[in-house]
Amino acid sequence: MDDPAFSVVLLSVIAAVLTCGCFLCVWCDDTDRPEQPAETPEQRVARRLAEWEALAARAEAALAAQAAMAPPPPPPVVMPLPYFPYAVAAQEGGATETPPVECSICLEPLRQWQLCSEVPACRHVFHRECLGAWMRSSGSCPLCRAKIVPGSDEVAVADDMV
Repeated sequence: MDDPAFSVVLLSVIAAVLTCGCFLCVWCDDTDRPEQPAETPEQRVARRLAEWEALAARAEAALAAQAAMAPPPPPPVVMPLPYFPYAVAAQEGGATETPPVECSICLEPLRQWQLCSEVPACRHVFHRECLGAWMRSSGSCPLCRAKIVPGSDEVAVADDMV
């Protein structure tokens, strides 16, 4: 313990600890800083809401960047539905005329011998071109939302076309 080098090292460590302690006391002294007013509950809620909105905006931006880098999904494969010429059913006894049936996609009437397609699940009838365009953007019937699944059944001209 009589080693002078050990005493010098010990004194240096003690001096360093005291210097750091004094530095921390001066650095953490709040006497020269103005006192912050207390935050009201409304201000705290507004601050946290702003933080959440900023976080949501960053997340949306990250998702948009990720979506921009991803390859576009392949277009859906649309199977064509069978088609047939529209035929107006003859009236028995020449009674009053029924109103013309119209394609509820384009709102035009179905005319005699126009090419039409029928949704197999619900049997609703539309112009062939209208239903084809509709199927490219939606997989359900425009009237009843039944799923459009092209079947292997033959579509016959029905007396009860809707």
